[in-house]
Amino acid sequence: MKKALLKSVWMISLGIMSFQAFSQGVTTSEINGSVVTNDGETLLGATVVAVHNPTGTQNGTVTNSEGLFRLPNLNVGGPYTLTVSFIGYHTFTKKNVYIDLGQTFKINAALTPENLEIQEVMVVGSSVYQRDLFDGNRTGSETVVNKEKIETLPTLSGDLNDYLRFTPQVGFYGDGITIAGSNNRYNSLMIDGTVNNDVFGLASNGMNGGQAGVSPISVEAIDQFQVVIAPYDVRQSGFTGGGINAVTKRGTNTIDGSVYYKFRNESLAGKTPGDIEAGKEREKLPEFSAKQYGFT
Repeated sequence: MKKALLKSVWMISLGIMSFQAFSQGVTTSEINGSVVTNDGETLLGATVVAVHNPTGTQNGTVTNSEGLFRLPNLNVGGPYTLTVSFIGYHTFTKKNVYIDLGQTFKINAALTPENLEIQEVMVVGSSVYQRDLFDGNRTGSETVVNKEKIETLPTLSGDLNDYLRFTPQVGFYGDGITIAGSNNRYNSLMIDGTVNNDVFGLASNGMNGGQAGVSPISVEAIDQFQVVIAPYDVRQSGFTGGGINAVTKRGTNTIDGSVYYKFRNESLAGKTPGDIEAGKEREKLPEFSAKQYGFT
């Protein structure tokens, strides 16, 4: 009896751990690439440092025997300043590097000997190396909406649906969202790596808070989000329709914020639909008001 009970507890624990690992999602980005000389020879042990300018955070590594480097688990957005240095060669610097959520940003650096005078360093997208035939900046069929787009694009309701319309494969039926023709029950919403689906299936839009007509999180709190349909990254899973993956804003070394206020009433909403053939004229809506305000 005791062995059976212990076995049951062990199986349940494994199930919980596997579910948690399955639901982690993606909340960071990555920079990788190669370092070679101007003659095309790989450099072993070159120092690569990426500095996140808003916070001053530094992430560094060295190249391997093939001249390759990888900087994982980077905060989304930017700008980043990437420097590549090696003894006897001029330092390679690339500024204003912005990375999207879940993206693997690829940078190939060519270093010139220090005793040569150069005017500029050019980084091009094409390469003769077999390992560069696949572009790391392409991570599958996806749409990325960064902080700048969120701040500038117009929205009527202030929820995620207004920004999902920029994905060609997204459609709407009532409050429901269909991605690539699949029912919204097969979509997945992840916020900072945590599942926020309507697991009981009560909301027509498939999200928490759908019955109340609100988003599961304020758009003001989101830094970036992406809509993925067939991602190359195996960490993004748990859906057969589409995945909506969002990350919230991070702190910086400077103090900033935002304040917003939205107002709507019957004068701004227009009139009721009319029917000319039936002789029904359009009428002004009954008196109402809707206010929304907040700050970050």
